[in-house]
Amino acid sequence: MKRQAWMAWDLLEALFCRASYAAAYSAVLVFLSMLAMACTKSDVEVKETFVVPQVDNQLLIHGEVCTEEQDNVAFPVKIMFIVDSSGSMQQTDEGDNRVEAVRQVVRSYANQPNVFFSIIKYNGRISDLTGGFTDQLTGNEPEVFGTEGLLEADSMTDYQGALAKAYQLLLDDMQDTIYFGGGLAQLARTKYVVIFFSDGTPDPVCYGCVTEPPNHPRYLPECPRSHDAYGPPCCNEDLHVVCTLMDELVLDMTAATDDLFTALEGGTDYNHNYQIFQLVDELMELKDAFHVGDLRLHTAFLYCRDQFGNPTSALCAAAEEAYNLDPDRGRALLREMASRGNGTFRDFTSGQAINFLNFDYTSIQASYTAKNLMVTNMNALPGSLAFLPDSDADGIDDDAELRNGTEPQLADTDGDGYGDFVEEMFRKAGFDPVDGSKPGFGCEAGTDLSDDADGDGLNYCEELLFGTSDDMVDTDADGFPDIYEIRFGTDPLRDDTTEDLDSDGRRNSDELLFHSHPARSDPDLFADHRYWYEMRPIEGTEGRNCYEFDIRYVSLITTMDRDGPGSRGFNDIMIWFNQASADNPLDAGLWQVACVQAQYIAPDYKIPFEGEISLTMDDFHSPMDVGPRFENLECVTASE
Repeated sequence: MKRQAWMAWDLLEALFCRASYAAAYSAVLVFLSMLAMACTKSDVEVKETFVVPQVDNQLLIHGEVCTEEQDNVAFPVKIMFIVDSSGSMQQTDEGDNRVEAVRQVVRSYANQPNVFFSIIKYNGRISDLTGGFTDQLTGNEPEVFGTEGLLEADSMTDYQGALAKAYQLLLDDMQDTIYFGGGLAQLARTKYVVIFFSDGTPDPVCYGCVTEPPNHPRYLPECPRSHDAYGPPCCNEDLHVVCTLMDELVLDMTAATDDLFTALEGGTDYNHNYQIFQLVDELMELKDAFHVGDLRLHTAFLYCRDQFGNPTSALCAAAEEAYNLDPDRGRALLREMASRGNGTFRDFTSGQAINFLNFDYTSIQASYTAKNLMVTNMNALPGSLAFLPDSDADGIDDDAELRNGTEPQLADTDGDGYGDFVEEMFRKAGFDPVDGSKPGFGCEAGTDLSDDADGDGLNYCEELLFGTSDDMVDTDADGFPDIYEIRFGTDPLRDDTTEDLDSDGRRNSDELLFHSHPARSDPDLFADHRYWYEMRPIEGTEGRNCYEFDIRYVSLITTMDRDGPGSRGFNDIMIWFNQASADNPLDAGLWQVACVQAQYIAPDYKIPFEGEISLTMDDFHSPMDVGPRFENLECVTASE
């Protein structure tokens, strides 16, 4: 056997040295044949082996991104004055200093476009003198500063009605900002300053009557259906029969007109301290409910005696007696209101000028920092063990679309403006992804309903279904775009990032970041295929914060040729960067988005072959510029 092998080797060597390439190739075949014959008797088998080159399906995304420059534009400041215009003010504030103090603030800030004013006067009636917040005041408006405005006087001091009106105006303004004025992102940079001013205590104070037990101090028999208002007193659920006005008992409130005590509810207390404090607390709760940048309630008290306790004028003593003023009770009440409102309390006497300029009206200045960086392959949906192809990036994997009868290469099979995922989700509500006549109210292209103003990938008509904001990428300001929360089952309307929806031991936020499914337990996918993030600050960038990042192990998948020949295997990977105010974790912030496109056809085709794509700062864009379904967002490819 050895001799035969050596003879074959000599022949091969000779041919390679002396013959052509073709002859050499023939010699190789002869050599292999002789070697095979030589080895048959020793039970050694020679097989031909063809090695197929394989590539992995991993992508590394490297890039740099920066926050916006520190904003030199002042953010909105909204100042609300709630001014006592009761009858006692004619004596305790003889020079109408309160009116001049409000006018002074208005004139000081009137030329600043970011400052808005709301002025409420209160006595027995509550008047919104400015119609909500306005930036058009100059300080010269007679309907605000004249006898029909702050100079008007009445006998009563309706604290509860004034605070109820303030609450409603603040609520309306915050809701208007969300829907028409920049959304939660704008509210996060808005400062509300509320100043409540009075010279007395709430008046009238009412007590709800009771019909049981008969020995109760406020007992009155229940009124018959045909009760005569001028008959004996009785307990009517729509009538307060026990009220005090200037601490004098008043039994008949039926004479009150509809514009008096508008916050009064039948059968309940009114203008008690506990109700005042409850209203202040509710007003302050608006700050967290709407993610407002700052909201403070300041209070100021006017007393018509000097620091030595002497009346500042003859009218002072008369006012105290006529209106039963109690400065100790007034101060204590207003101090507690300011404490609950995170504000300050000021105490003025009639002998000194009233000055509201000392309150803090400075606007919030934003210094942005990174809040979140999120990457997702729009064409690879997390399954239980591996990623599933979603060729049209509509949120439904290709196999499921074939089972459902929808087109896996069209995100909106029936072309009615609602994506297939949305219509499948609302199928029981009358939607049908393959029938353009359902649900019957359209979302057709070219209409306002088909717009995507915030660039989050959801049309306006779809945002209406989910209750999300059409001008915010991230309605609940938790750092994750609405479209991914909807597709992966988390709540886009509240921050549930620290919860564990599928009870698999991993927070919702981690699963969204690492591209596993927060609503479905997928431990193998999370362990073997999760993304990895590295983010490092870049030194020496003035005026803004810049970062260098690497996202590793982004899995690619083989997709259908959605865009015609040559598009098989396309993967669109979105990179979302969220920046927010450094000192406000509730700030919804600003978003930037970039896209990279890779191509993978298993098992041996990948572009880029080396598996890396780099992004620059210029590749990131405002989502508001990318159009519906990200149609105007150009993806960076390997050739770039």
